Amino acid sequence: MLDIIPWDVVFILINLIVLYVIMRIVLVKPIKNVIEKRESIIKSGLKNAAESEASAKALEKEWHEKIDTAKERSEAMIEKAKADAQSEYDKLVAEANTEAARIVSDARRSMEEEKKNTMLGIRSEVAGLAIDTAKKVLENSDLSGIDNSLYDKFLTETGDGNDTDGK
Repeated sequence: MLDIIPWDVVFILINLIVLYVIMRIVLVKPIKNVIEKRESIIKSGLKNAAESEASAKALEKEWHEKIDTAKERSEAMIEKAKADAQSEYDKLVAEANTEAARIVSDARRSMEEEKKNTMLGIRSEVAGLAIDTAKKVLENSDLSGIDNSLYDKFLTETGDGNDTDGK
């Protein structure tokens, strides 16, 4: 059977302990160091990623605010431009209406003056023709006293003040 020699067991145990220590020093510690370094790299990478994500979110929020502000400004500028254009339009329409009213008024006034002058000219012509006709009738008539009264009556009725010929 198997004999167990106590010294062999002790040497085997010592060999195992030495092998364990050597393996631990040679294999486990470097592997642990590599694992720790990789963990620290991963942790710093995750930390940097979280910081970058937070920074990106802050930038995104800032840009959204800037875009909203720009939209509000552009809408305000558009509204102001519309209001300015409307007021300019209203002003131009009011000026055009005023100018049109002035032109119409001037035309009416001119027409009235022209009508008045034409009427005065017609009255003057009619008075002249009536006087010429009355003269011819009076030259052929013997009633000179009655003729003068008829002539004076005619002049007052037709408006001697409107006579521009001075007759």
